[in-house]
Amino acid sequence: MEVKSFISLANPYKISYVKDRLDSFGKFVDLNFNFQVFTNLEQIIPLIHEKSIDCAIIDAKHCTALESEFLDWFFINMYENCDFDALIYKKKDLPYYKIGVLTTNQWIYCKDRFKGADIFFIKEFKNINELLEDFDVIMLPGCFLNKAISSFNIEKVKIIDLQKPFFEGSSCVVFRNKDERFLFLRQFFIKSVYFIGAGVGDKKYATQEAIYTIKNLEVCLFDNLMDHSLLDFLPENAILIDVGKRCEHHKLNQNKITDLISKYVRMGFRVGRLKGGDPSIFGRLAEEIEVLEDLKINFNIIPGISTINALSLKSGIILTRREINRGFCVLSAIKHKGATAEFSKNEFVNLPLIFFMGVRVIGKISSSLIKEGYPPQTKVALAFNIGTDKEFEVRGTLSDITSKINDLKDQLFFDNPPGIFIVGEISNFYYRKSGLLQDKKVLLPSPVDDELCFNFKDVGANPLIYDLNIKYNINKEALEKIINFQAIAISNIKIAQAIIESLFEQKIDIRALPMLITENDDVFDFFRHYGLQCTKDVDSLSNFNICFVYGHDCCVDLPKTLSNNNKIFKIKLDARMYKQKGLPSFDMIYFNDVEQLYDFVEIYGEISLKDKLILTQNKDTSKLVSNHLANICIFDRLNFKQNIPHILHFFK
Repeated sequence: MEVKSFISLANPYKISYVKDRLDSFGKFVDLNFNFQVFTNLEQIIPLIHEKSIDCAIIDAKHCTALESEFLDWFFINMYENCDFDALIYKKKDLPYYKIGVLTTNQWIYCKDRFKGADIFFIKEFKNINELLEDFDVIMLPGCFLNKAISSFNIEKVKIIDLQKPFFEGSSCVVFRNKDERFLFLRQFFIKSVYFIGAGVGDKKYATQEAIYTIKNLEVCLFDNLMDHSLLDFLPENAILIDVGKRCEHHKLNQNKITDLISKYVRMGFRVGRLKGGDPSIFGRLAEEIEVLEDLKINFNIIPGISTINALSLKSGIILTRREINRGFCVLSAIKHKGATAEFSKNEFVNLPLIFFMGVRVIGKISSSLIKEGYPPQTKVALAFNIGTDKEFEVRGTLSDITSKINDLKDQLFFDNPPGIFIVGEISNFYYRKSGLLQDKKVLLPSPVDDELCFNFKDVGANPLIYDLNIKYNINKEALEKIINFQAIAISNIKIAQAIIESLFEQKIDIRALPMLITENDDVFDFFRHYGLQCTKDVDSLSNFNICFVYGHDCCVDLPKTLSNNNKIFKIKLDARMYKQKGLPSFDMIYFNDVEQLYDFVEIYGEISLKDKLILTQNKDTSKLVSNHLANICIFDRLNFKQNIPHILHFFK
């Protein structure tokens, strides 16, 4: 399907990047973009409204000028997969007379860095070879480095050091409101919204999941009724917005808050709405979610400890005492728009009922309620295994829920799952969750970095982190032998952890380790965390005596690559493996390296991967798994969204 698109951008490299990204993801949804250059911004709104064009791509700084109830939008950011600009030199250590840049900030940086050089703005898109015929040095966004030739000298400059303006690097795609094609396409470019329960009172009552999520937010809208020291967990460069509401004093009304949430997530940020207590109890969560559902924007909910949970801490008021009452009623004393609520018996009758420990007596409860005057068609639901990856619901009415439960009697009798029974109109509501991966379960054997986990959450997947529970044994003799080589090569994170643990156990200074070599990002980050010298530049090493420490005789490229210019000695470690009960159900599984896959297959067998999608960075994975059992997707962690079309194709 042809998509008529006007593009109005001054930066030639922005134009190239936006075209490439839209073409790449557009093909997956059968969209063929026809780009035309256009400069009159004032004409964009009427042209889109009249359906003369389908969308317009403009500089992000102009997006606020195009606000209209007929339009929707999202950002495409050149820095979504990298946080640096690249200085690319024709030759290092020469006088630099002519430098090419794209932005004002790059111009200022180079003017200060290269005294006396002439600095020019690059006016047209060229490849790096062509640019270096015109300039001695060029400065480009890091996303264009894959087009560079390795013979060039490249220096990375962090974006934070350039003090870039808020919108720099971003383009805005503007389209007609509720255009389903673009609502789906937008999901490739945005992240998720997280509604987080901050707990009640002190931050110690915030859950681990809440703190873990806060640590990975980019924008946080927070309330008054919470411990504000929770904000200390936010990343240093996160955007904080105080939207606190208390009694009749509101910094922002609810519509403004909802607008801010949807605005920042459209810009490509991971947005958190941090609420005191639990977000689903008197937190106006339903209103905020309804807007996101209409915009097809994914969201996640992290429950919190509510005031009613914490009431018994010091007061002595325990809300259920067997000899006095078997339940309680919780109401808001404030109606819509702040009016004081009045109460009547009819209102109490219409409140939903929640029954704990009622699964085995559903028939009696339903019959009793009908006998007491509840209509037989009253909506009800049973929710089982709440808060686990095995959660499921059974929905119906008072008149048919018993037969539906009887149909599941064998499963319920065998598993005996805990459940609660909800009676009332609220049991008829569902989330209309978006997200490209639609709650698909992805098993991530630990250790997994936070960014990968949240990348999966952002696209609607349900990541399940699972420890393979493998312990490598390194005795004192083996350890001393390993550390006496000129360098140590490791491709397995578990082995890297075992070496550090053994050094601590033997009370050997970790600085005794020689140079460390790996091609595995997790191993590299692990050693750098301890301040150790580690390199991934395998090809540059020569004339070293290198000890390759491994756990399996499986296909790993690292020793083969190193053996071209170095002498390799191999030391194999024995491992203790523990099979954990209850491997969770999953749709796909990610492996950090080949050895991790080998460990998984050895513990659980190939059959556990039957009909699953395997995500891996290593092309040799296929040699370990029979093709008829599982499908393999070569996974690029650095360009996460580029993997999604391949995953979606598998689940079609």
